[in-house]
Amino acid sequence: MERTEEVWARIAADCGIEASRYHVRREWRKRDARRDHLVQIYASSDHEVVFKQIYRPKDEGFATALAAQKRACVAMGGDSASVPRVLAASSKDRAMIMAAVPGETAQAHLEAGGDAAEVLERAGRWIAAFHRASGPEARTFQPRFMRDHIAHLLGQLDRNEIAVANPRLFKRHAGDCIALASNFEGRETMSSATHGDMNLRNILLDGPKSAGIDFTALHSAPVGFDIARLLLHFTGLHADPAQIPEGHVVPPEALAGFFRGYTLVGPEDPSVGYLLRVRLLMDWVSIPARLRDRSFAATLRLERLRRLASRAFP
Repeated sequence: MERTEEVWARIAADCGIEASRYHVRREWRKRDARRDHLVQIYASSDHEVVFKQIYRPKDEGFATALAAQKRACVAMGGDSASVPRVLAASSKDRAMIMAAVPGETAQAHLEAGGDAAEVLERAGRWIAAFHRASGPEARTFQPRFMRDHIAHLLGQLDRNEIAVANPRLFKRHAGDCIALASNFEGRETMSSATHGDMNLRNILLDGPKSAGIDFTALHSAPVGFDIARLLLHFTGLHADPAQIPEGHVVPPEALAGFFRGYTLVGPEDPSVGYLLRVRLLMDWVSIPARLRDRSFAATLRLERLRRLASRAFP
């Protein structure tokens, strides 16, 4: 197996970059039970590029991610809201080199003490630009697909095919989510290209400019899928559940901030309302059921999700 440096040098040559003139200026490693990704910023005296390699999973996801990023880059094209251009890639190595874009992630801005409503407004502006670039279409929202998925999870839990932390509480909230589906049925929403992994780490902010990274999907879906992922990621990390009114999932001021930037639909959109609750349960299921199998951070996240669920399903 080639070392990372060798993969970088070989792919760099494909786009006319002399690898020996560059050094690693910054590096991130995302490694958990499901994923192992490396991202490096390579810099020369006057130029920077981004190298990314996926070690796990070893499936067809890389080809989808590459195609999705290229499609979004062409569709958006703009200066203020953009997607980094892919300069060269190797499907065999699951690696690519991208143009570097300025900025820090929305998550980094929040960790540095940035105003939450303002950061979410800027993130919302990028998501709206991405959705608009794909040619969104009005659709009648059909929550039954996700409702049936939650029902399927409950069936698996009853048959001991899956394990979930705090199963009795999860079952109660899942039942509430299933019952709520009819409240959102048949109302109009918008459908667009979907990012697939829309979270605070996948939007870069630099003053009035923004960029989206790490796409995972090529299909279209109700806009609430991307919105719910981002807002629940924010709420799960940065919000105090005690400050969230009963029947809500996101703090009102944070929700208002996001929708100042995202103007394709409003906070009353049915796909946003229902998928926020579905996403909460999906995140719950993703956390290992047994305490000894969880990291400390995962245990804290589980407790926060439990408290959020008590607000979302009073």
